[in-house]
Amino acid sequence: MTLLHRTARRRTYLLAALTATSMLAAAGCDGNDPMDAGSDDGGGMDAGPIDGSTAFPDGTVFCTEDSECDDDVDCTRDSCGPTGTCRNVVDPPSCDDGIFCNGVEQCDPRMGCVPGERETCNDDNVCTIDRCNEETKSCDRSPRDQDEDGDADWFCEGGTDCNDGDPSVSGLVNEVCDDFLDNDCDEMVDEADCGRPRYDTCDDPLDISSGGFYLLNTDGASPDYALSCRGTTRDLVAQFTLTERSSIDLEADGDFFTVALSLRTDCPSRDSELACESGFPGVIRRRSLDPGTYFVVLAASSTGEIGLTATFGPPIEPVTNDTCATPIDVSAGGTFMGSTVETSDAALTTCGFSGSPDLFYTFTTTTEQNVTISALSTTGESMTWEVADDCSSLATPRRCRYAAPASGTLHQLPPGTYILMVEGPSFRDVDFTLDVRFSASAPPPPGDTCADPITVPIDGTRVVGTLLDKEDDHDVSCGFRYRDAVYQFTLTTDSDVTVAMDAGSFGNISTRPTCTDSATQIRCTSGAPARQRIRNLAAGTYYVIAESSAATGFNLTVEATTPPTIATEVTGNENCMSARVIPPTGGLFHGNTTTMLPDLGGTTCGGGATSNDAVYQLTLTARSRVVASTEGSTFDTVLHVHQTSCTATGGDIYCDDDGGEGSTSLIDQMLDPGTYFIVVDGFGSTSAGEYYLEVMVTP
Repeated sequence: MTLLHRTARRRTYLLAALTATSMLAAAGCDGNDPMDAGSDDGGGMDAGPIDGSTAFPDGTVFCTEDSECDDDVDCTRDSCGPTGTCRNVVDPPSCDDGIFCNGVEQCDPRMGCVPGERETCNDDNVCTIDRCNEETKSCDRSPRDQDEDGDADWFCEGGTDCNDGDPSVSGLVNEVCDDFLDNDCDEMVDEADCGRPRYDTCDDPLDISSGGFYLLNTDGASPDYALSCRGTTRDLVAQFTLTERSSIDLEADGDFFTVALSLRTDCPSRDSELACESGFPGVIRRRSLDPGTYFVVLAASSTGEIGLTATFGPPIEPVTNDTCATPIDVSAGGTFMGSTVETSDAALTTCGFSGSPDLFYTFTTTTEQNVTISALSTTGESMTWEVADDCSSLATPRRCRYAAPASGTLHQLPPGTYILMVEGPSFRDVDFTLDVRFSASAPPPPGDTCADPITVPIDGTRVVGTLLDKEDDHDVSCGFRYRDAVYQFTLTTDSDVTVAMDAGSFGNISTRPTCTDSATQIRCTSGAPARQRIRNLAAGTYYVIAESSAATGFNLTVEATTPPTIATEVTGNENCMSARVIPPTGGLFHGNTTTMLPDLGGTTCGGGATSNDAVYQLTLTARSRVVASTEGSTFDTVLHVHQTSCTATGGDIYCDDDGGEGSTSLIDQMLDPGTYFIVVDGFGSTSAGEYYLEVMVTP
């Protein structure tokens, strides 16, 4: 019921009550009316107002039936009382959600059910861990044991754990030798009665024959055994016994460090090693091992916990297509399961990595077709595949693809028989699915190759592109094996050109006058977004190769401006004594640090910046804003600024590495009057090459 209706009804009942009272007063009372209760002589009410009417509080709602008293609050019981007024009584139990730990819910007569105060079970005792137990609907309190090693903190009564944040340290364990820790909390380190941790030697191996997950710790372990894939480091030993031929899968994951696994038949002997793998995690897989007892030496690059998972299963038959001479025919197309377990690196792909195990397939087409291929590792690692005319043509394939997953299409493939080589990662054996699909012959989409580049305007208009339907056809010096798209633009006059690519992720752009020749590349820039500025570019046609780590859509812009900016060529500015003077208004300079000497290093950024460097001098007569940039340089530059004095080591007041586009540098500071030396340097000790330095000075 609305407030307006309730107010009108309240006025109606009030008038009715007043009328009834007046009539009773005129006629006299007979003593039988319930309103007379409490009177001495049947006359007026001794508790009522002087005119004999009943007093009701402000806001009283009058009623004749319960339905008129609904207050729209779920947790109140609404009814019409014997006095003709509404009663709305709160009912807290109706708000109970049955959950103990979130507190007792309450009923607010206006808001309805509201949350109660949460049960924290806090007893204000720092030596207890207090938890609310919903199952028992009670508070649980246990001795303070943060690392859950079974020993309470020694600052609390009954506790002997001197480091409650390290489960390997407590009053319940023995002292471990040579780990520089007080393991047993007796306030002595590496005392005479110390010993080695469990599973440290072949005399005390961890039995993992039942399979499952095991937690080990290299703290205090000694470097006892040699491994072919890892130098001498702390090691632990496990063993397992097979009663029948079985496949095995061993995976050891370090606590932020790499782990090497050595599988052998004679524990202390490296000569008995069947396999050795190192990684993060370290993984050894075997299709089939004969019955017997085997040992696993786990060597860690650091101290800490190692999680070892051992899985044993039925034997798996060896592969038959591990050489190019014995490929599996996939001419019918479809999805094929494969595994690189116990396969070798029989050949090299042109876009993969050496040491990667490979498998071989073949297919035959009788007409020109498109062939789409995808290789996907079940554990997400990158895969590689390439298609060649035959085994002798693997070094000059028709297409090579590396990615996760590795997917691509060969367009308009002529009829014939082809070899398809699939490689897994070099650092672990993987299972994978290979998908081969044949479809009607169709040309590649525009922009996929240099044969059909997309023309882009040079006025800064945004062009929307996509890499979803493109292949990896071109190499760029700053990129990787990503899908790429080809664009072209034409300059009718010498211009400054700015090219920008925004792919929403890391991207690369390469500008060159000859599309198919990466050696003609003028500039290659990476970034998110990637942007490059090429000054004084001669009139002519140029190509932009755009690629991204994410094969998605992107925006590309090319903007040409005239007249072009002409840089001042600078040589001989070897040190502070021969520094090139910058005009008070700034300028653009071009040089090369390849033949310079590393005069000024030890900076606060850029890995110390001890590479070959070039020095410029700027004198300010008033406080000014100075912006110095190496945009357009061809190497990983570092800019550092020195004031007045110019020493051989350190002393920079400002230093920047990679503050500009890509790996270029940018310093933007307000400088007081004085003499400053601006140094063009390179990251670390080996970065040098062609550079631009642009300095802008404004009030």
